[in-house]
Amino acid sequence: MHFQFEFYSIFFIRNHTCSFHTLFTVVLFLISICIGRFFVDLYLTRDCHFLTINSNSKTTSEVWLVDCNCPLQSPMLVQQRVPGIIYHVEHSNGYLYILTTHGEPAEYKLMKAPVNSSINHWKPIYHVKPHSRLVDVEIIKDHCVIFLKRHNQLHMEVTSLSSELLYHSVKLPEWACAVQLVVHPERGSDLLQFYLESPVHQPIAFAYSVLENTLSIEADHAIRKSETCQVFRLKAKSKDGTLVPITVFCEAGDGLSQRPLLVHVYGAYGMDLSMNFKAENKLLVEDGWILAFCHVRGGGELGCSWHRQGILDRKLNGVHDLQACIKHIHHLGFSQPCYTAIMASSAGGVVAGALSNSDPGLLQAMILEAPFLDVLETMMDTSLPLTIEEAEEWGSPACNMEHYRSIESYCPYKNIRPQSYPSVLITAYENDQRVPLSGLLRYVKKLRMAAEQYLQSSDLPDSRRPNILLDVHPGKPL
Repeated sequence: MHFQFEFYSIFFIRNHTCSFHTLFTVVLFLISICIGRFFVDLYLTRDCHFLTINSNSKTTSEVWLVDCNCPLQSPMLVQQRVPGIIYHVEHSNGYLYILTTHGEPAEYKLMKAPVNSSINHWKPIYHVKPHSRLVDVEIIKDHCVIFLKRHNQLHMEVTSLSSELLYHSVKLPEWACAVQLVVHPERGSDLLQFYLESPVHQPIAFAYSVLENTLSIEADHAIRKSETCQVFRLKAKSKDGTLVPITVFCEAGDGLSQRPLLVHVYGAYGMDLSMNFKAENKLLVEDGWILAFCHVRGGGELGCSWHRQGILDRKLNGVHDLQACIKHIHHLGFSQPCYTAIMASSAGGVVAGALSNSDPGLLQAMILEAPFLDVLETMMDTSLPLTIEEAEEWGSPACNMEHYRSIESYCPYKNIRPQSYPSVLITAYENDQRVPLSGLLRYVKKLRMAAEQYLQSSDLPDSRRPNILLDVHPGKPL
C-alpha cells in the first residue's frame, strides 16, 4: 500500500504501469487541480483496479479514482476536501481501505467503506493508539500489516480485513529505528519483505509470513561491529512538563562524559527525524562519538498531535524540547557542553538556530545544511514560491499580527545578539528555492558582527572567537 505522508512527488506512478488512455485522462484532470499550496501524486492500488489521484496540502487531502477498466470515464471523487482531515486510499476485494485522521481522536486510523460511499459511511477497523506514529501500511491477502512507532520504538501489528480484529502483534528488534518496505511484493504471496535499519545499523532484510506469523531474516546476519553499539531510549522533561523522546547511540566503555556528542534534530511538518543508516554515523560511533537524536515537537514521532504541538504559535515548544534533551543527556553523564555539537538541515535549522540564541552555552559547534534561519523575512514575502504553502506550518505574519509576534520571538536571524556563540558551519546552495541564499548571507553577516561585538565588549582573547563559516555550493540541495 505504501501510503504517502510527504506530499512532494508530482505525477509519480508507483508499482505498475498504466494504459496511455488512463494517463491522458489523468493529465487533463491534473491541470485543473494542481494549484496553489496543493501537491499531486498518483498511486495505483495494490489490486490494479484504481489509479488514485491524490491532491494534498500539509493539512488536507482529496482523492479521485480512475477506474483502470474504464479509463476514459471521469474520475470519481472519494471525499471532498475537509479542512484538517487527511486521507489516503487503497482498494481490495471491492472495498476502499482509507487511512485517515477523520474522527476523534485526530490521529491516523484505518477505515473501510464501499466504493461510492460518503464519509459518514466510513467504518473504523483499526485505531492508532496514543503516543504512537503510523509509519507504513501494506495489504497482504486478507490482512493489513501496520508498522508503528509506539513511544518512538518500532512495532508491527496485523489486522484481519474480514473479521476486522487484531490478528497478530509482532515484536521487532529493539535496535530497529526505520523500516523500508520492498516496493514490489509478490502478488498472491502471504510474505511481506522489508528492511530494518538504524543510524548505525545497515539495512537488514526481513520477511514476515502473515499466515504463519513468522518473522525471519532474509540475509546473512553476521555480527558486525556496529551491533556492539549500545542504544538508549531516553525521555527528557520539557519546560511545560512534556516528556520528549531521545535515542542515543554509543559504544560501551568508560569516560562517557569526556566523549564528543553530536546531536541531531528536525521538528517540523510532522515528519520524523531521519533514523536511516548513514555510514558516517557508524564511523563516528566507532571513533568514540555519542550520537543523540532528539525527537522534539513539530515532528511526527508520537503522532499527529506531536506535530500540532509544535506549529504556528507553538514553535517555541520545539526549542524548549531541544534544550531539555541536551541538558538531560549531559545530566546522565553523556559528554558535556564543551564537547557538544548539533547537526540540522532545512527546517531543523529553526530550532537549532533558536537554541544557539537562547542558550549558546549548551553547544560548542553547529553544522547546518541549507538551514531555514530567516523565518520572519521569508514568511513576510508572499512572492516567494513556497510562502503560501508554508503558512500552515509557520503562520502568515504579513496579515496576522499574532503570527508575526510568534515568529519574531524565536526566529534565529531576528534574535541574534552580542554573546558567546558556538562555531557554525553552514552549507548553502546558489539555486535553492526553499532556503534562499540571500537570507543565509544576512544571517552569517549579522552573527559575525554580534560575536565580534561581544568579544570587544568583554575583552576576551581572540581564541574565544567562534568560526562562522558559509560554504556555498552550486545548484540545488539533493
